[in-house]
This record gives sequence, C-alpha cells and structure tokens, in this order.
Amino acid sequence: MEPAATSVPGAAVAPREAGTDTGDRTARRPQLQIAAHLSGGVLGAGMLVMPPVVAALTGGHSLLVWSAHILLGGSVSLMLAMLVRARVRSTGLAGAVGALLGLWAQRAVDGAFAIAFTAGQAAIAWFAATCLLTAADGSLPRPGTDGLLLALGILAVAVLAALSPLSLPATVLRLRLWATGAVALACAAWGWPAAPAAGSHTPFAPSGLSAEGAHWLALAALFFAGVGWEAVTTVVPAAAAGPRRTAAGVALGVAAVAVVYLGLAAVYGLAAGAPAAQDPVSAPLRWVLAVATAAVLTSYCFTNVRTAARIAARLRPGERGPSERGPGKALIAAVGIACCAFACAGAARDGAVPLLLLGPAAAALIGYALAAAAAVRRGGPLLRWAGASALLVLVGMAVLAVPYLLGE
Repeated sequence: MEPAATSVPGAAVAPREAGTDTGDRTARRPQLQIAAHLSGGVLGAGMLVMPPVVAALTGGHSLLVWSAHILLGGSVSLMLAMLVRARVRSTGLAGAVGALLGLWAQRAVDGAFAIAFTAGQAAIAWFAATCLLTAADGSLPRPGTDGLLLALGILAVAVLAALSPLSLPATVLRLRLWATGAVALACAAWGWPAAPAAGSHTPFAPSGLSAEGAHWLALAALFFAGVGWEAVTTVVPAAAAGPRRTAAGVALGVAAVAVVYLGLAAVYGLAAGAPAAQDPVSAPLRWVLAVATAAVLTSYCFTNVRTAARIAARLRPGERGPSERGPGKALIAAVGIACCAFACAGAARDGAVPLLLLGPAAAALIGYALAAAAAVRRGGPLLRWAGASALLVLVGMAVLAVPYLLGE
C-alpha cells in the first residue's frame, strides 16, 4: 500500500536488469516481475484495516465498492506503466511526474504524500487501538481517552523504533506481507472485529452519515489500500518489456490484488452474516487476533514513519532525489509528532479511521491526476485518451464525493 518510490524496501520483488541471465524466473519473464512488484506494492496494512471499515460503511455493498476501487486502480496502473515504459528511468511516482511535467509536479506529489503518510499512520494506530479495546470489552468501543492513549502508545513505539538503528531485512519484510495476509484471513474468517450497527459511535464509521455519503467515504478511504498502484513506475522501466508483456504483467498484478482483497471482503461478509456471528468470539481468541493485528500494524507504522521522513527530506531546497544518508533523527521525530497530532484530531469525533484515511486518499488523487495529466501531455493518441479518461474519472469522483462528505 505504499508508493513505489516511497514504500518500505522489500515490500515487493526488487527490479533486475533486463536481459541478464540470473536463472530467476522474473528475470526471464518480465511480466512476472511486474506482477510481483505491483501486487507487493499494493497489498499491505490495508488487508487488515479495510475489510471491517468498508463493511461498517457499506453494509452488504462492500464487494461492489471493492470492485470499483480495483477497476480504477488497475486502470491507473496500466496507464502509468505505458506512460513510463520508454520515457523515464526507474523511479517512483513523484520522480516520474517530475520528469514528465517538471520539478513542481515532483514536489507536489512528495508534499502530498509526506502529509498523507502521517495521517495514514494515525489511522492505522487508531485501528490497532480499537482492536485491543475490542478484545478487552467484546464490542467496538466508543471514541474516547482510552483509544487515544493506546493509539499514541502504538505511534510512540513505532517512532522510537524508527529513531533507532533497527532495520528490517528484505526477507523479513517479504515475510511480513504473508503474515499480514494470514492474520487478515483469520480475522475475516471469524468476522472480527464485527462491523458496528448503523448509527453506532465507533472509530470505524462516522455516525449521522447518509448512505450515499458512507459509500463515497468507503471508496475514498480505499485509496489507502490502493496506494501502491503506482509501483509500476519503478519496475516497468527496469524490466524493459514490450507493451504486450508490460500489459500482461499489470493484468496479473491487478488479478492478484483482486483475489486477495475481494476474497478477504467476501470471507468477512460471510462470517459477519452467518448465524454463528451473533455469538461473541471467545476472549482468548479475541486477544490472539488483537495482539497479532497490533503487532503487525505497529511494524507498518515503524517502516512508514521512516518512509514519510524520506519523502519529507526530498522537499528540502536543492534535493531532487533520495539521499544516501537517509532522513535525520530530527525529521523522523517531526514526522512522529505530526502522526500523534493527527491521532489526537481523530479523537474529536467518531469515525476516526476512515476520516484519517482521507489523507492518503487525497495524496493518491493528486499523484494519479498529475500522472494522467502527464499522459495527456506527453503520450501518444491512445495514451492521451487513457489519461484524459482517468483524469475525468478522478476529478469527477472528487467533485461528486465532496458534497456528500461535507454534508454529513
């Protein structure tokens, strides 16, 4: 779920030089390399966070919202892949739009994601805190001081880890992705944490929101689970594949993401709707699921705080790309303070998790819209048509969603 150039290392298969005979299947089959990198970039903490949040907002229509998100994300990813394939070097979304539109576009994307990552970590911390409180009480808690203190504690652990010399090897990060999927599947199979009843005051859904507004909020928040569709800007130039293999790789990656996210949503929906779901999950099982969820999500906060600091470091005057030194401790601490500030803002009302996720959603919208504008400006006839269509859909979604969200 992190942007390709700003995501934690090891979240996907590292690109290899095209044409080298390494004996690795991805070196000889670039479409597999592209698919692995794309799916690894999209899948992440969203596997745990989004199924119960989307279910709480949409009820029985969650699969429809998930399908719309995957269709839009896959289309943006294919457009980006074709745009960067022969035009820019292997770089992240900010670097790609910067190369095509100018330095202002690169700084706009970096600035948006630097802010968005801090809001996203606050949302993750609130979700983990809610799971721990649910394990203790057996039902979703109302927003309050207990949830805020737990969320701040989770962020404090993550920031302290980010300030330390601790570094997770690529193998550990790849295993974390599988562990996240396993924990997410276990939670979905038991329908836990259960979606709140309509009108309930919980961190998963704002009360008083119309049905239309709740669906728009769910679709917007899902951009958090889809930050990573731009991972193709890193792997496609390095794979040096032809247009057909590039399109095939993107299609395989999108299919993998669809299987995981739609599968988790379907399993969660079936478990939550089954008669057995009316019986509470046993206390020991609740604690196992809650502690596993909190541990995995805290690790994502740890790596993402460093990622946000790296992005912010690129905004310094004279910086045009990633620095070999990495972000300084003062910058990491500042990012941590911003995360805590967003977490405190989330305590002001119910629905903290999806409302805070609007930060990553806005950043993704800005980045993808600028990429679509670059396709219109620098692409051929077909790519210009695709870019114009994507730009129209993205801007149209924002225009339609804002009145519903502001009129809650």
